[in-house]
Amino acid sequence: MWRRVLVLGVLACAVAVFTAVPVAFGATPQQIYKDYADNGRLDQQYSKADLQRALKSAALQGYPRVGVQGAVQQALGAQAVKTRGGLPFTGLDLTLLAAGGAILLAAGALLRKFGKARN
Repeated sequence: MWRRVLVLGVLACAVAVFTAVPVAFGATPQQIYKDYADNGRLDQQYSKADLQRALKSAALQGYPRVGVQGAVQQALGAQAVKTRGGLPFTGLDLTLLAAGGAILLAAGALLRKFGKARN
């Protein structure tokens, strides 16, 4: 019985982790810059979120607007990126809270199993 609970708990944690993984598959600002640096234009298709993240990147803000930032703005359709303030929700904090909760549940189950009163 306890083995089944432990397996289901590990499986639930794995599902929670893999649902947050698509965030990690996005292009980084460095990858966008490397794409621009090889021939002076963006060859790959990037999502709007990836391009906006590249515009906000401190590493790319040092380059002139006619360079990589200009290419990124053109790829965005010549729209100025409006910031609303605050940090974007990445799901990392939710994932960490879920992992912490799973660890606490596992610890509670182990304490209940092995912490029975001995008379």
